[in-house]
Amino acid sequence: MPVVVLAAGLLISTGFAIQNVAFNRRLHEQAEGALLDDVVDSLRMHTSAATSAVVSLSAMAEASGGLRPDGFSRYAQTLRQTGQLPEGALGLGYARYVTPATKASFERELSVFHGDAVVIRPAGLRPAYAPVTALEPMDQANRRAIGFDLLSEPVRRQALLQAAQSGTPVVTGKLELQQTGSGEQLPAVILYSLIRRTSPSVPSSSALNPSAEPWGWASCPILIQELMQESLRGINNPYLQGSTILLFDGVRPSGEGRLYDPMGVYGTPRLSDPNYQRLSFGGRQWLVGVQLTRALPGPDGLHPSQALILLVGGLLSIVASLVSRELVVSHRQTLEALRQVSEAAEEQAISAAVFEGTVEGVVITNPEGQVISVNQSFTQLTGYTNLDIRGKSLRILRSGNHDSSFYQDLWEQLLRDGSWRHEIWNRCKDGTIQLHDLSITTVRDKHLSALYYVAMYQDITARYKEQQNILHQATHDTLTGLANRTLLVDRLEQALAMAQRYGYMVGVMFMDLDGFKAVNDNFGHAIGDDLLVAVSKRLQDFLRKTDTLCRQGGDEFVLLLPQAPDLDSLMTLAERIRTAVSKPYHGIHHTVDLRISVSIGIARWPEHGADADALMLAADRAMYQSKKSGDSLPILAVPLKSATRA
Repeated sequence: MPVVVLAAGLLISTGFAIQNVAFNRRLHEQAEGALLDDVVDSLRMHTSAATSAVVSLSAMAEASGGLRPDGFSRYAQTLRQTGQLPEGALGLGYARYVTPATKASFERELSVFHGDAVVIRPAGLRPAYAPVTALEPMDQANRRAIGFDLLSEPVRRQALLQAAQSGTPVVTGKLELQQTGSGEQLPAVILYSLIRRTSPSVPSSSALNPSAEPWGWASCPILIQELMQESLRGINNPYLQGSTILLFDGVRPSGEGRLYDPMGVYGTPRLSDPNYQRLSFGGRQWLVGVQLTRALPGPDGLHPSQALILLVGGLLSIVASLVSRELVVSHRQTLEALRQVSEAAEEQAISAAVFEGTVEGVVITNPEGQVISVNQSFTQLTGYTNLDIRGKSLRILRSGNHDSSFYQDLWEQLLRDGSWRHEIWNRCKDGTIQLHDLSITTVRDKHLSALYYVAMYQDITARYKEQQNILHQATHDTLTGLANRTLLVDRLEQALAMAQRYGYMVGVMFMDLDGFKAVNDNFGHAIGDDLLVAVSKRLQDFLRKTDTLCRQGGDEFVLLLPQAPDLDSLMTLAERIRTAVSKPYHGIHHTVDLRISVSIGIARWPEHGADADALMLAADRAMYQSKKSGDSLPILAVPLKSATRA
């Protein structure tokens, strides 16, 4: 009988050990898979933030018809100060697209802005250039990079070409950037986003894209070590401590593509059973790897505690009886069942609390896109309750600001990649239209079929309006609301580029008010400001939709006329403007009708100037000739041939 009891006890202990191995194996798979999902999700969130930053910078540049270094610096500082750049993003920059024909004028413009001579390097004639134009923060190291041609370096060139051809943000392959102070070379990548020209679509001779010549590229250099550290810092997972985290550029682990390996385990016996998952970022595939700490059971389910279990089980089997064994087994099964029920209820309660408590609007739909549930934040955001929208399609939110191709691209990417994120204009229940940051994630079953779609909405309307306001302030005069010199120069350069391509003429009128100083001296600057506003309104009556009126500063105005008419018509227009400005101004001063006149200088490309600077200078000189004449009659600039003979 003792032999029978001992044999039964050993069998029980062995069976329990085998069950424990199976349990440990499942625990290892679940824990490693959950940790890998957490790492990928956190990394995806941070790379999405970097993508949003460069896309925002590109959108700002496109909205303003290009980007000047001073406007870029203000906007980049705004993004950094508002925390819209993730850790690891070393800053923001942009590079202009320059052709051999515009190389000299670009170098002059960049030298003027930076205060010293800047040339595109490395030297040599190439079909096109992408020189670094501005970087933020503009420290000593970044200043040395100004003028470097990104298209001259193979890794950067490949990313720039891909961004220009696809129109989407593209990240480079692995680069080695020198860390400031230490001189250490650390793995990094650079994210580029195309800045398109906002002029009408025309045939282009671009060396990059046959259908649309770019204005330039926005960029965001990312230090992989800091990006990974910040991503891991935000993960609340008990298995993270001591586990190995890896990151590779590409779909397979390799020494050349290794981006992050802080423990130096790749290629050593210490890396024995990692689990990998792919992550899409900027048109490239990254491979994220996780290997759990050795303090936990391995993938085979074995652990040093197994030997102890067998020893203890053998000792207990000597004194145990078959009846007590049955009671213990029954009791353990009951407790396990109760524990599983309790854990399931607790997890369900936590999920419900998170769903209702998150500040982002959350919508869950079935694979057909019909709404299953929305949280309270979604109701506060859009006005639609669960009762309003359950069983319906989210088409109810469509604002009309996006065409059908936008939504087609959304579904194609969602079905292909399992996720989608973008800014989208939505119409709320009360009819108002808001700009939302929308991210959609696919929840799949074990067969990888879609079970649900989870959409998360965040209202970014106020941020968008603030950015538009900053852009307007950077390009317009605060008193009159007219374009400032920065915007005028950009539009003049665009007008000249179109004129050279299609044979248009471009006209510029310089206008200086006569008698304005006397108004300021006699009646004060407040009356002078009111008079400037009144003059700007009269001048705007003569504008075509394509014309630009600029307040140059003080009492000087400049009128830009793309596709300008003949010189006689320009003189006639100038005389009409002079007549209108010279009429009395009623109501500005309570007792006196103010009177002023205007001196106008006229220049037209190509007769009076070969480029923007020469054309502006010719019109300015003609204006001063008009002022000296004493009768304020409009005067044409001296033609280039006459000026040469003189």
